[in-house]
Amino acid sequence: MSNKRTKTKLFLNLLLFLLILGIIYYLIQHSLADILAELLSTSLVVLLGVLLLGTIYQIAEGRSIKEIAKPFAPEFSTKDGFWTSCYVAFYRIVSFGTGTLISEVYFYNKKGMRFSQGVGVTALHMIMYKMAVITYAIIGLLIQFSLFYTKAPKMIPFILAGIILTIVIVSALLVLSMSINVQVFFVKIANRLCKRNKTRALVDSWNIQIYSLRETVQTIVKDRTALGWIYFWNLVKLLFWYIIPYLTLVENHPSVDFLLTFSFVSFAVVLAGVLPTPGGIGSFEFVYLLLFRPLVGTVDAVSSLLLYRFSSFVLPFIYGMFYVLVERRAVIKKEISEVRREKVSESSREEM
Repeated sequence: MSNKRTKTKLFLNLLLFLLILGIIYYLIQHSLADILAELLSTSLVVLLGVLLLGTIYQIAEGRSIKEIAKPFAPEFSTKDGFWTSCYVAFYRIVSFGTGTLISEVYFYNKKGMRFSQGVGVTALHMIMYKMAVITYAIIGLLIQFSLFYTKAPKMIPFILAGIILTIVIVSALLVLSMSINVQVFFVKIANRLCKRNKTRALVDSWNIQIYSLRETVQTIVKDRTALGWIYFWNLVKLLFWYIIPYLTLVENHPSVDFLLTFSFVSFAVVLAGVLPTPGGIGSFEFVYLLLFRPLVGTVDAVSSLLLYRFSSFVLPFIYGMFYVLVERRAVIKKEISEVRREKVSESSREEM
């Protein structure tokens, strides 16, 4: 019976491995084809710069994740944070956005955190990222306000709306994560709606997890020094992404203004985070091209967008792909060894 169960587990892991390979092939042939084609036509200097900036972003992201995870997993390193980000990026693309949060919580669980702690770290990771996004968008709006007021005054309300909505999202996440009153309110509603014993037991289990989540978030939020460092690393990591459009455009447009391109990216990111499209991909592209087309023309705007997408979207996916494939290979190899060992053990018992 044990051997049969191990074989079934091995078969399912092999099937998952083949499915992942199939999705990767499909993505390369379709969704990522334009980006890969753009890479082939990009100068070596720009390409190396994009690769470097994208990689440094992931390292800074790893450090920010480490700072959040440290109270719950002291051994969690910047390297672990780097692979967390890449692992999540891989499953974000492979699952078409649906597995982003689950994959992050699962990774933390593999590193020894409880489920509630993983959810808390994931929530704070998102909150601090959005706070950094808001910061740069506000700075960009202040710097470029006179330009927008003169040439595109209708854009100002949209940018302000994006900033305000992002602040509302951050506030809502903090309230849901930290407020005991909100949690009690939802538990009361759940208890009124759920009358069956099994369902009530499930509600009680969720309540315990939510209570643990609140404790997790409060543990970090109460440490102002740690919170400051987390915020700092989120600001640092975004710097490397926001520099990319200037790097890709300055070669053909030497007069392009660095602060202007930096501000435009910050506006595109903050608006993409609140427009209702999966993963903010389509909305980001729309806003990015809307801002950059008048500045450098359609061809160069699309080119810089594809390179930005490669650095922020595809590069961590590639790193994550190698991590997942190596991990899956190790799991399958281990299970094959278990099947062989159990087969030898059964043969020995039969001989006896």
